[in-house]
Amino acid sequence: MLRDLHSHTIASDGDLTVSELLKLASERGVDELAITDHDSIDSLREASKVAGDYGVKLIPGVEISATVPNKKQDTVHIVGLQVNPEQESLQRFLGVIQSRRKERALAMGERLEQAGVKGAQPDIEYLVDSQPMVCRTHLAQYLLERGVVKNFGDAFKKYLAKGGKAYVKDQWFEMEDAIAIIRQAGGIAVLAHPTRYGMGSNKLQQLIEEFKEAGGLSLEASYPNIHPGQRNLLLDWCNRYELYASQGSDFHSTNKPWALLGKFAPLPERVTPVWESTAWKSSAG
Repeated sequence: MLRDLHSHTIASDGDLTVSELLKLASERGVDELAITDHDSIDSLREASKVAGDYGVKLIPGVEISATVPNKKQDTVHIVGLQVNPEQESLQRFLGVIQSRRKERALAMGERLEQAGVKGAQPDIEYLVDSQPMVCRTHLAQYLLERGVVKNFGDAFKKYLAKGGKAYVKDQWFEMEDAIAIIRQAGGIAVLAHPTRYGMGSNKLQQLIEEFKEAGGLSLEASYPNIHPGQRNLLLDWCNRYELYASQGSDFHSTNKPWALLGKFAPLPERVTPVWESTAWKSSAG
């Protein structure tokens, strides 16, 4: 049984439609797929209707951007698995975040214009009006297509990341709020790709402790390009803090060979996978 519990569609910053993603999952031998778009559940209704056509079981999910108080790291990502997309409080919560994303994108468009990228402001306004969500990934692609930068790394370093010419600070809710809303929607809160936040082991361990105290239930412990030593540390922390282990590719695009759908190391037997949790079984009915 192959479960990929972290993937994205065009509803956020993925390249594939729902049907294209499910078709790819079927081709890759993925039996259960969680669609976890950034701050969006817009793809889940369609996915629930067509997943069976591809022989794939859908796990309804979301990936919420959040901040951690008193941390220099601006953003962490909390994946919600087995959420109920019809839950009104979740819909309202994500609606607020999406509005803030639009405001941020428009503000970054203004700053790009001020930084000498002529036409950026109306171009970004058009993007915001014409697609479900505009993330910094979309802005990086825009800069690449305009020939302003040579690659994504330069787009973030020069313009979009903290310290860049067009950077605008995010306005996310705090981690405990994200966890609470996931739980209200019947879901399981998972700390996504913990080793990607640029924290040392002590700060990361403190983050995990705070995550657990706030009601988080699982760590994403297996995903592409994680160092084996870091992976083992996450697995140890799963046991130490009595957290379930999750896994996923964080798939966005077939053009990113370092994060292919369904491609990551399996969880070892020494941890308890999230799909064996009581909360998972209860949510799955």
